[in-house]
Order: sequence, then C-alpha cells, then structure tokens
Amino acid sequence: MIEYLGREVEVKIDRPLGSKHPDHGFVYPINYGFIEGTKAADNEEIDAYVLGIFEPISTYRGKVIGIIKRNNDVEDKLIVANDLNSYDKYQIKALTEFQERFFDTEIITYDYLRSSIRNTVRGLIKKGNKILVLEEKYQGEKYYFLPGGGIEYLEKSQEALYREMKEELNVDIVESQLMHVIDNIFEANGIKAHEATQIYEVKVSGIEELKDGDRMDKDLMPSKIRWIDIEELRKEIAPLYPEELKGLLSRD
Repeated sequence: MIEYLGREVEVKIDRPLGSKHPDHGFVYPINYGFIEGTKAADNEEIDAYVLGIFEPISTYRGKVIGIIKRNNDVEDKLIVANDLNSYDKYQIKALTEFQERFFDTEIITYDYLRSSIRNTVRGLIKKGNKILVLEEKYQGEKYYFLPGGGIEYLEKSQEALYREMKEELNVDIVESQLMHVIDNIFEANGIKAHEATQIYEVKVSGIEELKDGDRMDKDLMPSKIRWIDIEELRKEIAPLYPEELKGLLSRD
C-alpha cells in the first residue's frame, strides 16, 4: 500500500468522532471510515483514519499521509489529512492508539519514501510483438506499468516475482530470466521516491486467460490488462513506468 502515499481519496465516515465501537464499546476520538470501491486483504473496503477534523462528519476528501501496517493482522489502515506534513508518525501513533493498541503496528509516512530505497520486481510477459501491461488512471490521465510490486523483508526477488504474478494476474510462472535492474528515481503525488526495480522476462501458464481489457482489483486503483504492441509503446501513446523501461524495450 506504500504507493498510495500522497494520493487524494474520499473517506466515507461510518464511525464519526464521538461514536462508540459496536462491539468493544470504546469511543472514537477521531473520525473513522472507509474508501468506497476498494478491497483490502480481508475483502472489505480499505479503512481510514481522518485527522485534523474536530467534529463528526459524514465524508472527507484528503491526502493519504501515512499507512498503519498491522504485523499481526491483515487489515492495514490509511491515515488521511489535509496536508502531507501535518502529522508525524509519533502523532499518528498517539491519535490512533485508542484502537491500534490491540495490534503490533508499524507506521509508514511519506518521509519513509524520502529516506529509503524500495526494492521492487516486475515481470515482462510477451505474446508475439505485444507485451502485457497494466493500465491505471490518475486524475483522468492513463499510464502503463508492468505487473509486480515490492520485495518483502527476507524474501528473494524471484519469490516476490512468483507471488506478485499470482496475486495480480492469478498465473504461475514456468520460466523467468533477469533482464535488467532499473535505478528509478521519480516523483509521484508530490513525493520524491527511489526504487531499485528488477525486470524479469517471464513465461506464464494460462496466458490465454489474460484478455485485453480485463479488470484487475488492486486496492485503491483498479487496473486493466492491456496487450500493447511494443512499437506503440515507443510512440508514447501513454506514459510507461519506470520510464527507463521504454529504452530497454527499444534495445530488444
């Protein structure tokens, strides 16, 4: 969920400030709700704490300034406020302690992106002269990227690759070969970030099931599968990320 830092979202408040938890009885000292149209690891909408509003509300639009990662639970939470710099991790911890004290948590803010290199892995799947990309839209503009994601702690890159292909496309890899490592420094949502991305060329089982236009559920940002001709990608029909990937395809 790290990629959601800095994004603008709308929170539907179902547990406003001053209300009681339906099962445990504690009072919510801040507004708490969910992002409609999303799906978290528990197959429910992604939950979010809203900070900086001191009265009960029904909806709120703001920026994701942090993520609460629950190490002993599948329900990670978003922290939403008006300004990216409005709260640090210690303030977030204090304001959410009323509920998060029951869990082993780690708080990630956008400062994490500015001080860390994120290791990622992505798979290049070919079918003739076409490659598979995922299409998303942000603020009305579409862009493409290869399927994949972050490498978890103590996870080898190929293990992450196999896991991500299964999670995102529901396919199994039958062959993989490391093509290139991209040192990717970029800015997204006003945040500068640094990723080291390993690009693997992969062959997968069930490739015939990956249809152009099929929708994939990806938390906040639903994606579409696109089979795009390599020559079309070179013509910049839409941004392809990481940007260095286009040069890599040109050498193919």
